[in-house]
Amino acid sequence: MKRILSLLFVISLFAVIPAQAQFKFGVKAGVNLAEAPSDIESLQGLSAEGTTGFFVGPMAKFTIPVLGLGLEADALYSRTGAEVAGEKINKNSIEIPVYLRYDFALPLISKVAVPFIAVGPQFGFAFGSTDEMTDWGKYEYKKSNLSLNLGAGAILLSKIQVHLNYNIALGETSELTGITGAWQGAKNAMDSKTNTFQISAAYLF
Repeated sequence: MKRILSLLFVISLFAVIPAQAQFKFGVKAGVNLAEAPSDIESLQGLSAEGTTGFFVGPMAKFTIPVLGLGLEADALYSRTGAEVAGEKINKNSIEIPVYLRYDFALPLISKVAVPFIAVGPQFGFAFGSTDEMTDWGKYEYKKSNLSLNLGAGAILLSKIQVHLNYNIALGETSELTGITGAWQGAKNAMDSKTNTFQISAAYLF
């Protein structure tokens, strides 16, 4: 009898969760604060730094209120870049982050603010011009890349989401080739990674 009751409880739980699940759609926009491309400054006299960009696009959020767990998926147009030896190189891409979220529905403040943490992969696909020829060589962004997002934020008044995120490159994001002149080191090609801080706000419908 206990086994039958346990089975009925599990079945009823799986029946209730989809009914209680909350789906929300929204529009997200934010700022990319790119760090300096890694390794490039190891070439003597060659300076490198990240630039400020932006991103914008739709988002969808799925939450199970009882458990606080949920998923978020975005489709974002993103612009970022780097400045190497005084030359700016921009990157345009479509970024698809997928977050596993946990929302903290705290009783005293949940109607005003619901804090959350989020983690998950991001898939990026660059388009348009992604390279720049200069006196010191050719700097080029990879056409696709995989990264990891770690972030936290809050949903305010059930409508506004603010999110601070750190995007960690899991593979090379750019390549420096044909290094010449005063900047030439032990090799004439170098792969590099760029991590990015992101600040965003979204309106949930």
